[in-house]
Amino acid sequence: MELSNRILHFVVCLLASIYFAPLTGASDWQTVVTPARPLNITANHGVFWVCGTDEYIGKSSDGGKTWNTVHSAKGGQVLLTIGFANEQLGYAAGTEGLMVTKDGGATWSPMPSPGRVIYQAAFADEKHGLIQTPHSVDVTSDGGTTWTPVKLDYPDDSGQGKYSYVLMLVAVDAQHMAIVTSVGNASYFAEKSIMTADGTHWAPVEIPSTSATSLAAIHGEYWFAGTEVINKDKPGGGYGVALVMHSKDGQNWTHFPRWTDKEFSSCNATGCLYWDGAGVEFPPGAAPVYWKFAAEKAVTAKWAVAADGICSVGADLKCAPLTRSATLPSYDQTSSPIPTRLAPPSLDAPATQGLQCILCDTDRVIVTDDYAGLAEVDLALTIGANGVVSDVQVDHATKPEIGERVASEARNWVFVPYEKEGVIHPVQTHINVKVQAIKSK
Repeated sequence: MELSNRILHFVVCLLASIYFAPLTGASDWQTVVTPARPLNITANHGVFWVCGTDEYIGKSSDGGKTWNTVHSAKGGQVLLTIGFANEQLGYAAGTEGLMVTKDGGATWSPMPSPGRVIYQAAFADEKHGLIQTPHSVDVTSDGGTTWTPVKLDYPDDSGQGKYSYVLMLVAVDAQHMAIVTSVGNASYFAEKSIMTADGTHWAPVEIPSTSATSLAAIHGEYWFAGTEVINKDKPGGGYGVALVMHSKDGQNWTHFPRWTDKEFSSCNATGCLYWDGAGVEFPPGAAPVYWKFAAEKAVTAKWAVAADGICSVGADLKCAPLTRSATLPSYDQTSSPIPTRLAPPSLDAPATQGLQCILCDTDRVIVTDDYAGLAEVDLALTIGANGVVSDVQVDHATKPEIGERVASEARNWVFVPYEKEGVIHPVQTHINVKVQAIKSK
């Protein structure tokens, strides 16, 4: 997409404390005002962690009710991702490289890494981990002293294109790691999992008739959550059902009994959401533990569950109380599927001229109630001096619903800060986005 830029002056007020912003009307979901723009979230041993602009890292130990800043740097890098290998070892990465903590998040320090921008990271321990840069996935076995690119250009047998998008990185232990790739930017495209069983040699591993919503490292094993297509040989073809299985080596998988014929909307290492308002906890015990929370369309693809709360990052950070039960909550007609988690730009994305996007993807397929076909959305973006989108206006959309869906994703886009004559400026730009709309049955 072509971008045309003009400088726009604006003022950003930095909030020095973190608190719940009062909302009008009764709502279980509360907005958490943070001292920097939050961009991602995870949970580790019952604690929420968020990261964002100004190198911000914050935590909550009470289910999202109160938050503390543990690390920040005014004008520091934009942190795009955060995660933990165990209770003590964590990592965060973004526009200026990789940071790690070895004391449970109390202190964070840089780790050597190739390239400037890092989209995703996954570590098994202090020495062994993976990162995704704009053009490669690299592995280290010595704590970042050296990095080796992983070969990903395996032959394509599907005929659907190159597997140039990286959906997920997983590091189980020093020998077992995985990279989930796709021909498109979401899990509904054809996937290929590349795994290693010795930390050195990598090869594709096929799990037939499945699609991974999430592949995570939990308790020293791979945990796969997603969809399995069954009854393909019956009249009318097969259909998808929820699938959960686990494996120590990525080759031999143990399937969990099917809990429901409902497919998952979104999954991560804490569990899976069926739809807005209902989910199930990971890893499952003898019987599944289900979640129930207010269905207010506050959950994005970036969410986590910790203690008795669920939190999600979109244009801001929102949290709500969560209850657990032994039965799956009934479907609420006000509920909706969770938006699809999108991959970073493809590894073979060409370099762009002018204003450069770091993370600016959008869902290619949108389900609507009353429209099918190609839809266009014209957006006006205001981009702050830190490269993060601060305002989005829909100038035109084929359907207002589609326009707002695309705009909500654009509010999370990140650009290389715009520099003119050696000075960083906020800018405004206009873009056109095309998506394929599918009419709901």
